[in-house]
Amino acid sequence: KLNLAEKEFRSTLRLDPRNRDANFNLGLVLMAQGRPGQAVEYFRAVSPPDATTLINLTRAYLRSGQKARALELARKISEQSKSDVRVHFSIGVLLATEKQYDAAVHELELADALKPGTVEILHDLGQAYLREGKYDKAEGVLGRALALSPDSPDTLCLLAKVYAEQRKALQALELLLKARKLAPGNTDIIFLMGRLSMMQSYFEDAIQVLEEGLKIAPERADLHAALGESYFTAGKVDRAIQEFQTLIQLDPSARSYVFMGLCYRHLGRFEEARKYLKEGLKRDLHNAACLYNLGFIENKQGNYFEAEKLLEEAVKASPKYDDALYELASVKMARKKYEEALPLLKRCAKLTTKSAQVYYKLATAERVLRQRGAAERDFKIFETLSKDPSAGPYPFQHFFESVNQRMDLPPRQKAELDLQELLQVDARRPNQPRILYLLAETYLKVNQFDEARKMVARMDEVSGGDVRTALGVGELLARHKLYPEAIRHFQAALRADPGSDDAKYNLANAYFQVHDYSRALEAIEQCSPQSRNDEAVLALMADIDAHLGRTTEATRIFEKTIEKNPDNDQYYLSQALTQLRAGSTGAAQQALRQGLTRTPDSGRILWGLGVVSVLEGKNAQAEEYLKRALDLMPEWQGAYSTLGLFYYQTAQIPKARETFERYQRAFPQGGINVGNIQKLLATVSTEPQPPKLRTLSPENRQRFLEMALALADQGI
Repeated sequence: KLNLAEKEFRSTLRLDPRNRDANFNLGLVLMAQGRPGQAVEYFRAVSPPDATTLINLTRAYLRSGQKARALELARKISEQSKSDVRVHFSIGVLLATEKQYDAAVHELELADALKPGTVEILHDLGQAYLREGKYDKAEGVLGRALALSPDSPDTLCLLAKVYAEQRKALQALELLLKARKLAPGNTDIIFLMGRLSMMQSYFEDAIQVLEEGLKIAPERADLHAALGESYFTAGKVDRAIQEFQTLIQLDPSARSYVFMGLCYRHLGRFEEARKYLKEGLKRDLHNAACLYNLGFIENKQGNYFEAEKLLEEAVKASPKYDDALYELASVKMARKKYEEALPLLKRCAKLTTKSAQVYYKLATAERVLRQRGAAERDFKIFETLSKDPSAGPYPFQHFFESVNQRMDLPPRQKAELDLQELLQVDARRPNQPRILYLLAETYLKVNQFDEARKMVARMDEVSGGDVRTALGVGELLARHKLYPEAIRHFQAALRADPGSDDAKYNLANAYFQVHDYSRALEAIEQCSPQSRNDEAVLALMADIDAHLGRTTEATRIFEKTIEKNPDNDQYYLSQALTQLRAGSTGAAQQALRQGLTRTPDSGRILWGLGVVSVLEGKNAQAEEYLKRALDLMPEWQGAYSTLGLFYYQTAQIPKARETFERYQRAFPQGGINVGNIQKLLATVSTEPQPPKLRTLSPENRQRFLEMALALADQGI
């Protein structure tokens, strides 16, 4: 019927070329027919164009490959409809659908700023953050969405995906089990449950849930792919091949042929594997998995030249493909190209989960190249890693039932349950570095610091002080604010590898956290010139300069950092706090306003504007900013402290009580002594609220600023 509609609209336009409805509807028909380039002409002919027409024109530009025009038009629509939340939301959804995530995030942030607390906006904004790899932001936004709608299966599933990307499998599975109870027929939830159990090596459990998913959606290709992979790993080869054959029938893509090729490759049937992998390349010449597996086969058969060529193409197509990097390095070493192998192995070491074999090969290459210090360092890392046994597939373990049983337990009880399980593993097979690390981490979660220190001491002994373990343990201790112990581990890492920029940065950051700014500056200045162009290093350098009173240097570095990443709200806030320390309220406000144009729903920036408003005596505005900041950052304890203190200082005692009661409900184990605050508030008479808020004295404003700066130093 689209062809008939096209004829009708074209007939109308022959009689009346400027007919608004005919031009618009013909554009829609052409889009539905997959002819976006032609649709552009008719959307542009709609006069006067409304927001709906312009949004469809943006879509047509994107789908016809005119990205620059599309983004420019989207920006113009946004500017013309600054206060229309529906337009910003529609543009954001369109841009996200077309994978323009950076621009989509900006529009959805504008929508969130205009209408805070809208579940649909928060859901789509969280999804865009996830696609951009901004997991912390995604987690925060989706947490806000769940607070508003705790029984949304889609939001639960999306937050589970965020946790899965961060390798927080148990947290993800707890959300998925809750989501599945709410939506038992949702195969997105079932698929992710299957993938997560596969990641934990519970393939038999994965098989059960994936088979259930295929009863609901027998045509869903990704369920067949995951089920085939699980069958193969569990030793059910014939059933795996059957699933992969079904997969190819449903989705004859390069990815589907890879599964079959990989299956035959693992069986050692290289000719059959080649046939399927080459079939995959016919569908996508640059498919990295096809190229890698073909290169792997050539390497195993001693065809090094052809293997190197294929593997280089695989790495070019997917620069972070750890298996391809490792295999290419292996080929180069077989061809005595050790200097070329070295950078490949170093890249691979940062990406792979099979670290032991990478460090062994790295040490081998360094030894051949007579880099004795590096070889000894990396071999020591290999020795530590090899003490962790590699997990094979587990038999059926009722994995989901066990997760379900712990799902509703309070966080401390979950940690104590984890602790008992880890202690049992340690008793059976003592001194596995990974188990010792998890024990230390879990002891820290339940505030058993002495026991955590014992685990750290055992880990230090088992690892022999290798740089990788020293860094990892130092970072763990720093996360739990045990900075003196963290500093000792970062110093040990530097002794093991004096060139480690990671160790220098972490050492500087730990000194910064204990307010030893001179030592922090000394450590950060030892970083290599290359690493001193890194955003995180620059931001820390600027913060150190600011706390040393070097405002000019700090401002210059923050400007450079913002230029590198203009969408990071923390940088604008840090710039503003630097100016506030120097007594320049106007410059602080300017930095915050600049940041607000980039991230309009930033709780950090709104909090900063609230602090500035207090200093300027604009109490009503300060209250609005600080309340919005708390709504946007309910996970930050400092947001409650700031708003509560503001209410106390402006004699709004009932509001102060309510704020600290909210804090106590949100953080029952929080760092603020709410009991003492409530006693203090109880001694203050609660007179009727004056029509105008009490103006703060200069002394109280200064005290408020000092408290705000101290809270910011604790981390937002």
